[in-house]
Amino acid sequence: MTKKFDYEIIYEYLKNKIKNDLQCNDKIPSENELCTLFNITRTTVRQGINKLKNEGFIFSKQGSGYFVSPLKISYTLCQKTTFSNEIIKIGKIPSIKILEIQTVTPNDFILDKFNMKEAQSILKITLIRMADDTPILLGYSYLNTTLLPNIDSKIVSTTSFTKTFEEYGLEPIRDHSELEIIPSDEEYMRLLQIQNNLPLIKIASTSTDAKSGQIIEYVESYFRSDLVKISIDFNNQKEVTAL
Repeated sequence: MTKKFDYEIIYEYLKNKIKNDLQCNDKIPSENELCTLFNITRTTVRQGINKLKNEGFIFSKQGSGYFVSPLKISYTLCQKTTFSNEIIKIGKIPSIKILEIQTVTPNDFILDKFNMKEAQSILKITLIRMADDTPILLGYSYLNTTLLPNIDSKIVSTTSFTKTFEEYGLEPIRDHSELEIIPSDEEYMRLLQIQNNLPLIKIASTSTDAKSGQIIEYVESYFRSDLVKISIDFNNQKEVTAL
């Protein structure tokens, strides 16, 4: 039997407490308490704590100690997944805060995403998706108004873009996604209420109508990496690209 390192004992002890005894945002035992309990050095205790922190089980507050991380929302990249449903699954209430709605003339990049040869009006929506009033992602959604006439009046009160698209008789499916990890800047930090330059998970996706093949939406979503984990369903996935 392989002997465990002392820091692994700390790691497993705390991980077990997190799973069975502690709630989100509860404080874990201090370094001093763990040193006394296990009769080991502070350096060893910190090794175990750092492993938990690196795996996302805990987070630190300067001068206060370490706390249990909030339950992450699991978001699966496949053709049909909607983010609202994933929020509901963990017992939270989804909502959308619209920051801006504007009709824009698309640049070459957006034209290419919609397979358009000539410039047409596109509706650009800047939004924040929330779970129980906590900001989860910042999104920039570009909508094909030829398929979605007058959608600007409907989108302001929706909690699910997918359901709104279905009201137009469309069958939206995710056609292509690109995933990238990026640093947060001051604007992202302000809008998503984050600190310490938390990395963001950027997912750029195109959705098409399953019946006609026409492109409905191109969206760039910036997820908080402390609150969301991404999985990919290869059994129900046309194409995902990691940059």
